[in-house]
Amino acid sequence: MNEEEIKAGRKADVLIKDEVFFAVIEKIRQDQLYVFEFSKPEDSAKREMAWAMLRSIENFKSEVRKMSDNGKVAQRAIERAQKNLV
Repeated sequence: MNEEEIKAGRKADVLIKDEVFFAVIEKIRQDQLYVFEFSKPEDSAKREMAWAMLRSIENFKSEVRKMSDNGKVAQRAIERAQKNLV
């Protein structure tokens, strides 16, 4: 656990709390759901691409949350280590 993880976690927190950023992500997700739901039966390539995009969006959101959580864990570990030194 180090300062870099803490910094990255704080930046990830900013993204998580940024309403505009996540509104854009949600708009893209909704667009892909629309493509997936309303594609013609013969448009399997479009559905596959929409599915891949949906998975990518969820993976992205998960990674941002993980980075945020890792930063918090790193911060707590440093605080505990400092307490033990006192």
